[in-house]
Amino acid sequence: MAYLGNTFDPADVPEDERSFEPMPEGDYNVQIVESEIAATKNGGDMLKLTLEVIDGQFANRKVWDNLNIRNSNPTAQQIAQRALADICTATGTGPITDSEDLHFKPFVATLKIEPPRTVGDKTYDARNAVKRYKARGGQPPAGKAAPQRQSAQSSGAARPSGGGTGSRPWTARQNEAARSQQHDDIPF
Repeated sequence: MAYLGNTFDPADVPEDERSFEPMPEGDYNVQIVESEIAATKNGGDMLKLTLEVIDGQFANRKVWDNLNIRNSNPTAQQIAQRALADICTATGTGPITDSEDLHFKPFVATLKIEPPRTVGDKTYDARNAVKRYKARGGQPPAGKAAPQRQSAQSSGAARPSGGGTGSRPWTARQNEAARSQQHDDIPF
């Protein structure tokens, strides 16, 4: 038994003012705070994501999404893999092997409201669901450059900017590799 040090009266605790009503449909800045792989009933794998709203009136509210990343239904698997690809793009993350690589990287989730439903003898309240994922502020994610528009005046071949010599980065790497091979006998 653990003595509390005083008398606890639950009537003295204020009502919980947090609402569990769905948030309005729209775009929210979010980050993934938890993820796990769970087996599906049909032998596939589901990536279970916990998203947290990071700002605004609904800061710290959570939304959950389940992605059927391996599924016997090719359409379900394709939808999930497209969503995962959208998350990777929105967060500026390349190929991943661990979902934790996506944690705490802000992006935008467009939320919708799913109506209440009954499945068998269980009734579920209305809830938020993710409609799509995208980068924040309409900007390309970190590590990706925005596509450059070609001006109407530039009809000729592309030229290096800043008065450069026109060297190509891939040839610079080849030249560097060749130089390092020539000096293999230098001990440093």
